[in-house]
Amino acid sequence: MSRLLSDPRLRIAAVVAAMAVLAGLGVVTHPGKADTRVEAAAAEPARAVVNRTALACPALAPGGKMTSVVNAVSPTLPEGTATAPGTAAPLSIAPLPATSDPVGSLLKRGTIGSSPVAVSPAPLSIKGTGPLAAGTVGTSTTTAPDGEVNRGMASVPCQLPGSDFWFVGASGASDRRDALVMTNLDSINAEVNVSVYSRSGAADLPAARGIVVPARGTATLYLRQIAANLRDIALHVESTGGRVAAAVRSNASAGNTPVGVDWLNTSAAPATMVFVPAVAPGGGGRILSIANPTDLQATAGLTINGPNGPFKPAGLETVSVPAGSVRSISLDKVLNGDASAITITSDQPVTAAMRATDASQTEFSSIGSAEALTGPAYLVLPAHKQPVVLQVTAPGKTGSVKFELRDAAGRALVTRALDVLNGATTPISFPAQPRPTYLMVQQTRGTVVAGVTLMPAPKPAKDDVPQVAAWPLSTSLVFRAQLGAQPDVSAALR
Repeated sequence: MSRLLSDPRLRIAAVVAAMAVLAGLGVVTHPGKADTRVEAAAAEPARAVVNRTALACPALAPGGKMTSVVNAVSPTLPEGTATAPGTAAPLSIAPLPATSDPVGSLLKRGTIGSSPVAVSPAPLSIKGTGPLAAGTVGTSTTTAPDGEVNRGMASVPCQLPGSDFWFVGASGASDRRDALVMTNLDSINAEVNVSVYSRSGAADLPAARGIVVPARGTATLYLRQIAANLRDIALHVESTGGRVAAAVRSNASAGNTPVGVDWLNTSAAPATMVFVPAVAPGGGGRILSIANPTDLQATAGLTINGPNGPFKPAGLETVSVPAGSVRSISLDKVLNGDASAITITSDQPVTAAMRATDASQTEFSSIGSAEALTGPAYLVLPAHKQPVVLQVTAPGKTGSVKFELRDAAGRALVTRALDVLNGATTPISFPAQPRPTYLMVQQTRGTVVAGVTLMPAPKPAKDDVPQVAAWPLSTSLVFRAQLGAQPDVSAALR
């Protein structure tokens, strides 16, 4: 049989015959409920309301006294937004194993649901179908007052599983304990390849290929083991079978003293123009890392989008990034403690991230490059003891946004619309909140990128745990493209 199929003429005939059979059976390749209507191949994609959600909420590794919680919400959507039909079945917050009972639920749109505060953190999922699925978001937050590993605050949005992720600013050096954590929410194993780029170029690391992530489980790749002594690492995580949610856990130390823990937020896929939003205001270090995964040197131009408009940093108007490598640049003095964003234009596709430390150098956060908003973005904010700052940037022409901050019961605390001047970043401060809240930001005009930062008070009390965090804002999944039914030609050759 294999000898027959090696004949190109017979192989093409098999494809044609298989296409005819598949078309007759009404096979479709898009996810979700099958649609047995056969439509024209050139049909335009339509928007379909999201009626199913699955988010992975990672947890820190054990180490020291700590508390962990997942806060989630099926948010109040803009007036007139369609949702899936049917009864509003609860969404569950639950451990990964299929036999686990839920530890929390989302029962009503607009009301925050939370897991119990745990002293032994474990990864959780947010799952469910029905009208509450559209727009659902969550945040996983761990706080540790002491300890040799996890001292500080680590908070990250729960991740939608996929097949392609980028991270910039990781490290395999001795002063870091960074680990790539991959979570599989599905009932079949997934397989992952990880490409690694460093200061010295692309690294050939066989241990980073063919990683199996078990069904409803996790797999961890420790960077000090596979990429020892490599600093300023960029990771490209690609699933070759199945879906995963990826996160990078980062622990920093100075000798035997812990100097913070956090998750590295994902970065947007490489492009010739990328935006790093929400560079935290205040004192401390600000390190921009640019990754060039291509085979050619990249020449990148930097524009600082500050509160008074855009400017080119003296001496750093352009920077070169060798092929397959990462370059890091200190911008402490350039930013001068202002809330800012960075626009990077390059002749080769690049991606980037910003690492921010507090003035005492005892905590840090990281925010990756982000795509411009194309619809409402939602973010659950954990309880916080100091103000958070929403930073909205219009990197091109003047843009406009509207935003709302709501409490755990869904009541509006702040509702506002504003214009953001061309090339500028506008910071909006929200007061400390003893309970979780959630934020909605929607672009109404122009190109807009946004994020939220949390930095310690200028003079914190001695027993305060440093709270440093950065949360990117990305368009939440309310609608997805729905293509017409198409026969899967590749099935004929399997």
